[in-house]
Amino acid sequence: MFAAIRIRWGRIPSAALAALAFVLAGCGEQPGYPPDLEYPARSDRLVLRVPTAQPAGPNEAGKLDAELAALDSLGGLTRDPRALPQSTRDQVGGLLADLFGSPAAPEVKDAPGFGRDTLAEGSRLYRRHCLQCHGLTGDGRGPTGQWIDPHPRDFRRGAFKFTTTGDGGKPRTADLARTLREGVKGTGMPAFGLLPEADREKLVAYVKFLSLRGQTEFAALRDAFEDEEFDRGRVARFIGEWAKAETTPTIAARPAPDDGTKQSPDHLAAVKRGYELFTAKGTTDCLTCHDDFGRRTTWRYDVWGTVVRPADLTAGGFKGGDRPEQLFHRIKDGIQPSGMPAHPSLKDDQVWDLVWFVRAAPFPRELPDDVRMKVYP
Repeated sequence: MFAAIRIRWGRIPSAALAALAFVLAGCGEQPGYPPDLEYPARSDRLVLRVPTAQPAGPNEAGKLDAELAALDSLGGLTRDPRALPQSTRDQVGGLLADLFGSPAAPEVKDAPGFGRDTLAEGSRLYRRHCLQCHGLTGDGRGPTGQWIDPHPRDFRRGAFKFTTTGDGGKPRTADLARTLREGVKGTGMPAFGLLPEADREKLVAYVKFLSLRGQTEFAALRDAFEDEEFDRGRVARFIGEWAKAETTPTIAARPAPDDGTKQSPDHLAAVKRGYELFTAKGTTDCLTCHDDFGRRTTWRYDVWGTVVRPADLTAGGFKGGDRPEQLFHRIKDGIQPSGMPAHPSLKDDQVWDLVWFVRAAPFPRELPDDVRMKVYP
């Protein structure tokens, strides 16, 4: 297939910007996309490998393209799709149009789980509520996208940070629904809990669609740079990854071992065990990234090539949520797109001890006296 072309397809406060975008998005009823509008071909760089060295600092607003282009000189590896022959890019575009339709009529051929009616309505809702930050193709490059810190999620890599599927795979529908409903603390992603649930479900379906389409494009372009043909069957495998996510067993929430005051002996003992695990060298090595419990910034690259920093545990307000079961997944499964490792060797009881320590860390009075003296010297 495509033998001739060998497609390798396959600082304004962010909260203020997000609030403004949310208000503007709700001003009046918006129609759907024009029927002749096509998804534009990808023109921003593919980030194939990020540098191993720590970044010098955070991203600068409005300079995303320049910063991604600089990754090569720092030991990373990127590719500019515009360097490919136009004939190759045209064939990639034709394949995408055939498989995924247009903004006004999105579809996933031969995939019953992506209903056309749901995607069409999701596309309209996405245009109204999400495009200004996440962009037409889900690239995180909407009109306000490059001015928000951290950058809005680029769905096209097929990677998501806050999942409960355990192996760095795709998120469940419930994971995306929770992010949409609750927002992401400390970022420009607002909560859409006031939208009708039916609308949120359609938006989640459309985000999945954009991710699937974008991942296909990424794989095809990468294959083209490696002078390989894109295997169209890979799309079915991508679809299968989304289906697999829905069947992954979930963990049951566990109540804290306290008497309601966070001062019971059982609770304090669990917090202390969690602290000892958190600071254990060669076991969890959490302090390697969360230096001084996160108060000292250690910048790092995520898979998108943008700069992130490990959470400051003493500040609280965790982006992926601070409910016990949410923190359990962050610790056990990691946050693979941002480089936080999974800890599959830890027993569940050990993970729960770490959860109780992490939840207690922002509140000195909830720490045992000897632990408090070390976290807050």
